[in-house]
Amino acid sequence: MANNQLVHTIIRVPKEESAFVYFTLEANEGLSFYSTLQDSLGEGFRDIAIKTHVCFEKELDHLIETLGLEIPIEIRLREKIDDK
Repeated sequence: MANNQLVHTIIRVPKEESAFVYFTLEANEGLSFYSTLQDSLGEGFRDIAIKTHVCFEKELDHLIETLGLEIPIEIRLREKIDDK
């Protein structure tokens, strides 16, 4: 059921740009919640898992697209999951 689904996205950004990405996600409070994947902490990049309700999918896509104009962003995963 779409009312109980989240969009789960994992993006990869250069480590030196990650603070800007975190700041931007925080500035858009209520749009999503996120966490850094532990496996990426010792690397030159950060993998960031972002989850948002399906009703905000277009807004999240716009945010990622806009960020991608400024910094390199690789979308590693995009899936819909049940909100449990």
